[in-house]
Amino acid sequence: MPTDRLVLTALHDGVLVVTLNDPARRNPVSTLMREQLITAFAAAAADDAVRALVLTGAAGAFSSGGDLSAMPPATKEDSDKRMSRIRGLVQLVAESAKPMIAAVEGPAAGISVGLMAACDIVIMAEGAKALFPFTRLGLLPDGGLMGSLSHRIGRSAAKRVLLLGDPVGASEALTLGLADETVPAGRALQRAVDVAVVLAGRAPRSLAAIKDFFAAGRLDVNDALAAEQRIQPELYFSQDFAEGKAAFYRRREPRFTGN
Repeated sequence: MPTDRLVLTALHDGVLVVTLNDPARRNPVSTLMREQLITAFAAAAADDAVRALVLTGAAGAFSSGGDLSAMPPATKEDSDKRMSRIRGLVQLVAESAKPMIAAVEGPAAGISVGLMAACDIVIMAEGAKALFPFTRLGLLPDGGLMGSLSHRIGRSAAKRVLLLGDPVGASEALTLGLADETVPAGRALQRAVDVAVVLAGRAPRSLAAIKDFFAAGRLDVNDALAAEQRIQPELYFSQDFAEGKAAFYRRREPRFTGN
């Protein structure tokens, strides 16, 4: 396997599995891996064959986080560029119109927790841990963590976790809301794929509208009603609604196209 293939992709049944692939170093998000992830996610966004995505790591580890050997960048300009690219990467995950599921085995550290928390659904295996080393290193949490973690577990809990930097195991992550489901060790990827297959069969425009609503942080009932008034009339006249209605009455599975 070529050593420069730090991100592997495999598409089956509408589900694209994206694998962080630097197992000798526990899959750190190096500069090269970051750029390959950006390429993979951008391509997936434009590919109608991709209906849902799963993000995972190779060889029993999600990711050891940022590549410390490449820090600090050589110049202030390089630092600005690095943060801009990190921002672009996380936005591709957080703002994806397609459902994205994180399948977490082993450690997930630093920026990789930001990627994980930005996913729509997080499946953690028993024995997996989220690691927050920032205050031990003298750095600010990156990967959008201060925002995504607050949305997932609440401001107070997020602040405590990030200040103390203590590891959060799968059981605690489930209790806090960082993980949506826990499974036995070695089963995270299969469970994530199973969930992704279900989502791949749902109406793409409905999924995208729901994701957009939550991504914008709109949680007030009046905001929800306004979004419904804006979006629902479009969906009433979509091909997917016609297909969903026909499938409902005929008691068969719908075949959605995203139109």
